[in-house]
Amino acid sequence: MAPLMMAKKSPKKGAPVAKGFGAKPTLAGKASRIDSADSERFFQWLKAGGASVSKVAIADFDGLRGVAAEKNIEEGEVIVSIPRDICLNLGSDGVNPGYAAAQLVRIEKDEERRRNGWFQPFFDMLPKYEQCDTTEFYSENELNALEWDAVIQETKSRVAMLRSTYEASQVGLSNDIKFTWEEFLWGVYQIVSRVLTIYTNEDGAVKYLIPMIDMFNHDAASPHQLKATRDGLFQIIAGKKIFAGQQINFPYGGGNLNNDRIIQDYGFVESSNSHDVKQLLLPATSEPVQGIPYVCMGLDAQGLEATLKRFSTTLDDDEILLQKVGDMI
Repeated sequence: MAPLMMAKKSPKKGAPVAKGFGAKPTLAGKASRIDSADSERFFQWLKAGGASVSKVAIADFDGLRGVAAEKNIEEGEVIVSIPRDICLNLGSDGVNPGYAAAQLVRIEKDEERRRNGWFQPFFDMLPKYEQCDTTEFYSENELNALEWDAVIQETKSRVAMLRSTYEASQVGLSNDIKFTWEEFLWGVYQIVSRVLTIYTNEDGAVKYLIPMIDMFNHDAASPHQLKATRDGLFQIIAGKKIFAGQQINFPYGGGNLNNDRIIQDYGFVESSNSHDVKQLLLPATSEPVQGIPYVCMGLDAQGLEATLKRFSTTLDDDEILLQKVGDMI
């Protein structure tokens, strides 16, 4: 996620609703509240830790887990407020998510933490390994099927970097907590899709995993704002009136992410993403440019045809394949 002043969403897509959740009473609108034992324990833990979450519920929106308004919320109101004391501080490295991932996995596997139940209601709500859907989890065939060179190359580079980080983290650990590559990748997913980087004058940039706020889904056009207060609270502020039952989203990365970034860090793509167009416009020249969409770069018909021929399948082929095997993303 691109940073905000004071706060950055390292951006997350809402995890799919876990099987086995309890009944789903309908809220106003299309939302169905998720009333599971895990979610009940989670809300109790949040409130015991001083969080203000009474205006929202965790809900199902046609198979996508997200956050719904329990009541009408006026513009300017605090939607949720989470104390820093119940958030996980995962360090300050801003380039390689593997360092924070290793720290998160060590926290999760720590025997004393598990024995005492520290943060357990929060860990129980995080996506499981089989729900992780960023491009690190794609098979080689799935990755190549994207036919998206920038994403393919960056994913391979990131996986190579992460493999090196993982191997280094396992060297000489006699008394430290060991973990598998799969457990490490689970941690990476939480970091790239759910962690926020908070900027303060005292501490600089620090990565936090913030309970409840990590469950809000993305909408680049959302007017709602994420902020950090000087007294140690992380809040989402309503940018317009919200009606009971509506899903509440906020813009990851300040709403400035292109689909290259979104699919790699969150596992989905945004239709009609204006930031894809803006990025293509940056290197524009007065001459037609081969291989770039003609609406942005002035390709003539011949250049457009050459661009389309780069793909090994047609749109119809892709639709037929998706009907047979389901949507990978």
